[in-house]
Formats: sequence, structure tokens, C-alpha cells
Amino acid sequence: MSGSKSVSEERAPGRPDLAVALDAIYGYATDPENWEEMSSLLDEIGAGADIEPVAEGMRAHLSRAESLAQRLHETAPDDTASPAYCHMVIGRDLRVADMSEAAREMLAPFCKPLRAGGPLLFTDPENAARFRALAASVTQGAVGPVLLRLVLEDGEEAVFGYLVAEANLPEPLRRRFDLPAETRRGAIAFVAPDREAAGDATRMYRETFGLTPAEARLAAHLKDGYSLKEAAAKLNVSVNTARNQIKSVFEKLGVNRQSDLIRHLTELSQLATYISAAQGEGGERPVPAAPGDVPLAFVELPDGRRLAWRGYGRRDGLPVVMFPSSVSSSYIWSEEAEAAARFGLRYIVVERPGTGASTADPDLTFESFARDFEHFVDALGLDTFHLVARSSASPFALTAAARLGPRVRLLMLTSARLGVPEGSRTKPLGMLGAFFSNLRRYPWLLDSTLFILRAKMSRNFIRPLVYKFFEQSPADVALIRSTPALEAAMIRCTMETIAHTYAGLLRESQLYLDGVSLDLAGLAAPILVWHGEADGVVPIGEMKRRLAELGIEPAEMRSFPGDGHCFLNRHYEEIFARLAAG
Repeated sequence: MSGSKSVSEERAPGRPDLAVALDAIYGYATDPENWEEMSSLLDEIGAGADIEPVAEGMRAHLSRAESLAQRLHETAPDDTASPAYCHMVIGRDLRVADMSEAAREMLAPFCKPLRAGGPLLFTDPENAARFRALAASVTQGAVGPVLLRLVLEDGEEAVFGYLVAEANLPEPLRRRFDLPAETRRGAIAFVAPDREAAGDATRMYRETFGLTPAEARLAAHLKDGYSLKEAAAKLNVSVNTARNQIKSVFEKLGVNRQSDLIRHLTELSQLATYISAAQGEGGERPVPAAPGDVPLAFVELPDGRRLAWRGYGRRDGLPVVMFPSSVSSSYIWSEEAEAAARFGLRYIVVERPGTGASTADPDLTFESFARDFEHFVDALGLDTFHLVARSSASPFALTAAARLGPRVRLLMLTSARLGVPEGSRTKPLGMLGAFFSNLRRYPWLLDSTLFILRAKMSRNFIRPLVYKFFEQSPADVALIRSTPALEAAMIRCTMETIAHTYAGLLRESQLYLDGVSLDLAGLAAPILVWHGEADGVVPIGEMKRRLAELGIEPAEMRSFPGDGHCFLNRHYEEIFARLAAG
């Protein structure tokens, strides 16, 4: 793949599989701790470069990846050489049609006994779901081979090889299978490098990609899950040296321009994480329910889309509708639900289009959601009600209240975010700011990152993201760390938010980038604005300035000294008492 290797060298029998080196970069891209570093790398590589249309670039890059993968699996023309791969062919019925002994040994720890003609059964349900989804993507015409990643006993993941349509395998490999035409029709193949030949990762990287020993050692450390800074410390080199080395690695992978790097990272996520159809229709990955959970309910809209919601508190209570933030579902923690009942509220939490279980709306705007919401409250028979918004839901609540006029008796904005996060020389933007910055400059990379995030979704993976989101707000970090039930609820909310799709999160974020301009002519409700004085996510001064820009004069403004963005999770009883008072 580097310029020093000829095609004949790439085709040589025994050459290690492309998946191993791809995994090094994939591991780098999937670690949240590296995203900020990756953004800086994009800036350096792409300084002054024009970004080509991503669709055409993706087609070319995926075609190149497929070609390389097939060449690396080809055998010698006389078929006498010992293969450097293992294989298994699985029919449409997910039964084993053909299998090498090496593949049986590789997959034995993860499967029930494997035999020709028998079913392919994984012992871990998550691995079974992943395999079924990957197999579906292959049979449905996925471009290029897809990487099979399985969960290990310790909860970590590893790449095992490729899944590819049997019909798309190189002919030398297909000739090894003595299968009838009926069995071949719709079959898929698992192809992997021989694990003994792939034992020395650094040697493999050097031989396959022409990396220097130092670059190979760095790639191996990144593959093992170390961040760039951690790898530099392990190798006793400066971070700057490590960054130069990883830039060289990218260049030798053929991604020495910004647009190529974006396409490469997108390719990795799309190839390695086609698990969106793991369970159920529509590609959803349901979050397991816990005893006592409030089930989701749905309201069907005129165009067939659905809005998902949960109801808490008392069925005959004062109706209060709450809009959660962009990264929260309709799930709330038990303490808050119990408090809603104590204060006599019928607490209704609704998920916006493309968030949680609500159907996505590709043309979502603040105004379009206000129309959806009007149908929602009509369906629930709510003549009048109070409306509460959390954080990034604030513009949606303001627009909905303006459309519904006097039906909204009171509007409360908590930790209101009304624009793209701001930064200063003394206050870095942090993870949230980097998200918007990358969305503006590298939309394909952000889409790829969210694809990875959704594919790797687990409590262990989401937990550090929750803390990283609040990294600029120490008061919130302290609150979450001291309240395990709140931490668990936040993780659960985040997982539910992207369990079906991340389209809503991307679309809502794009609305902020386009600028929050609201028509509030019909707004009749008094507006209450409550905010934490130590909010590092949306500083209180920034929030007040945004209100003034929108021409909003709150009927009540209350701040909470020492509290951050999550003040509402500490003061929910005061919030409910104020709502109950009207």
C-alpha cells in the first residue's frame, strides 16, 4: 500500500490480511479520547485543501478497499501453496456449508460446536446479533467486504476477518469450495488471516504497509487501545513525535489529504460496524428494560410518522409536557418520577423526530416540530398544559408555545441552550464545542463518528462520554459522580437517544449551526427561566445574551449558585412545586 510495494508483492501468498492494519486506525478513531486529537490532525493535513464531493470519493475508496482485500486473499495460480487465510461459507439458512479447520478453531470459543451442515450458533447473544446484521448487510448488497468484530470475554472487541458475499470472492478461493449452485445462491463467506501468521503485529505492519519500526510500534499500541498520548508515553517519545508518526501512517495508507482521511475513516466505520439492523425492524438496538420501567407509548402523525413518549406521575394530575435535550430520551430516573407523582403532576416526556423511538424527519425544523406537537397534544386530549424544556430543547419549546398560544399556560426553560456553544481564550470549547466545530467543517467525519458511537453502544462505552460532555462544568461532574442513580439514568438516556437512529441529533445540531431565528408572535405563556450559575456547558451570561437577541423577556428568572447544567437533577422538587403552583 505504500509507494514502495509493487502489485506482485501485494499479491504474494501469505501476505497478512488488510483487516489487521485497518483495525489499528479504526481503534484510534473509535476512542473518544482521540477525537480532539483527530480534529487537530484533520486541520494539519487539510490546511488549504478543498474537500471533494464525498459520494464520488466514497465509491472510489470502497472499490479500492475491496480490490486490495481480494488481492490479499488470492492464492497462488497453481493452488498448491498453503493458504494464509481460513474460511467458512454460510448458506441463507445460516447453516455451515463449508469450513476450514483453522476457522473452526478460531470461532470455537464463541460458537456452539461447529460442523458442516449444522447451524452457526453463537454463545453470546450480542455476537449473534452482530453476525446476523452483518450477514444481512452483505446479502443486501453492501459495498465491499465488511469487517466482523466480536465481543471477547473481557467485554473488549476484536476484528476477526471479513464477511463477503460468496459470489464476490476471488475465483481461486471459490474453486476451493465444492458446493452445489443452490447452496451458493445467497451464501456469504467468512474469510480471515491465519492467526499464527498474524501473531507479530509490528512485523506485520512493517511488511504489509512499509512502516518504519517506530511507526509500526505506534500502530500496534493504537490497536491495543492506547490514546496517542498514552502510546507516546509508553514508547518514550514526545506527543509531537507520535503525531508526526501517525500522520506518516495515514499517508502510507494512501490518505495524505484531508478529504482522503475523512473518506478513510468513514469507510472504516461503515465497513466495521454494520450492526444497525441487529434487532427488529428499522435497525433499532433496544436498550434492555429494567423492572418497573415505564413503557413507551406512541402517537401517530398524519404522514405516518410516530412520536414516542412516556407518562409519569398521576394519570389525573396537572398535565405537564417536558421536552428533553437532544441527547436524552423520554426516560427519567426513578427519584424524579416519584417526585412528579407526589406533586400531583401528569408528567409527559416526548421524544422529538429522529430521537429515541420517534420516527426521523429529514426536513425537521423548529416550526415543523411545532406542527407535530400540536397533533400530539390533540391526540392526548390536552386542552391546556404546562410546557418544560431542558437545554437544547428550548427553541423547540418556544416555537411550539408560540403556535399553541393560550393552550400553553406556562413555559419553563431550564439550562436553556439557544445557540451554538461559544468559547474564549480562557475557556476552551470542550467536547460539545468540538462536536459543532466538526459538524460545520467535517460533516462526513461527524456522521462516521456517530455511526461508530451507535455501533459500539454499551454502558461502559457511553459512561466516559457522559463525563466528557460535562468536562467544562466541574459542578456537574461532581454531582454525577456523587449520585450513582443519576449517572445510570444519564447513560440510559444517551443510549436510548441513539438506539434507533442518530438522525435527530445530527439534524437538530444542524439547525443550531444554521442559526436560531424564531417567530414568537403567538407566544402567550409567561416564561420562567431557571439556570445554574456554575453551568459550564451553557454559561449563564451566554444564555441571557441569547434571550435578549431573541427579544425574550422572562416573567421570572432564577439562578442557582454553585449549580451547573444539571441543577434540575438536584432541584427537581422545587421545579415540580413551581409547576404545580401555576
